[in-house]
Amino acid sequence: MRALFLITRSVMGRLLGLRRSIGLLVLTGSIAPILLVLAPGRSDDQMTTLYNDITVGLGVSILFPVAALIVSTAALGEERKSHTLPFLLLKPVSRWVIALAVVTAAALASFVILQAGVLASWIAAAAVTGDWSIGVLTTVAAAVQSVASAALFVPLGLVLGRAALVGLGYLMIWELILGDVIEGIQASSIYRIVVSAWADVATLTPDNLETVNEVLGRVEPGLGGAVAKTAVLAIISVAVTGWLLRRRDLVPE
Repeated sequence: MRALFLITRSVMGRLLGLRRSIGLLVLTGSIAPILLVLAPGRSDDQMTTLYNDITVGLGVSILFPVAALIVSTAALGEERKSHTLPFLLLKPVSRWVIALAVVTAAALASFVILQAGVLASWIAAAAVTGDWSIGVLTTVAAAVQSVASAALFVPLGLVLGRAALVGLGYLMIWELILGDVIEGIQASSIYRIVVSAWADVATLTPDNLETVNEVLGRVEPGLGGAVAKTAVLAIISVAVTGWLLRRRDLVPE
């Protein structure tokens, strides 16, 4: 457990470096100024609808996944590119423990970045509507997105030199284009898994429900199902990452 904690803390600290954090906070927090610009002349109900629509249409679809992608691919990708991965693998620690620690660190670091953006838009919307509970449940979306992205992109960063670019291609093509036109792949879409979790617990207006139904397609809203899918994805990720690290072993465990 001590090794797990130390590796998690070390990787998380690196992923939350000042330059990267500032850049990603600008990205995830960009919903807040949009809300403030569009707020004048809108009623509280209209602002709630606007907040939810922008959360789904911009935050969960683009801003959150891109930020989590950048963090997650860097978790082991930076170690590989800087040729410092061998030093990590020299430690007499189970590769499965290292894999679990890195995936955990990527998920936690992603959540910190995403939740900071959620807080910014939350404060902006609440300042206009007076409803300080408006952004509570967006935290659910940030948490599911963080874990799912870490599970998917940590091993990708280990094996590909341009993992972030490949990940962006995945987000644009698989999630936003193919997921809209091919119903059979919608259940495997992280975007729709995140939206299904959020939609199950959020208070939605009729206009919001229409937007959510268009996004989800055949996927039913459900926090439990989203958490279960994300947990399975995380377990598979740790197994795959541990196996990849074992292939790079320098010392026996």
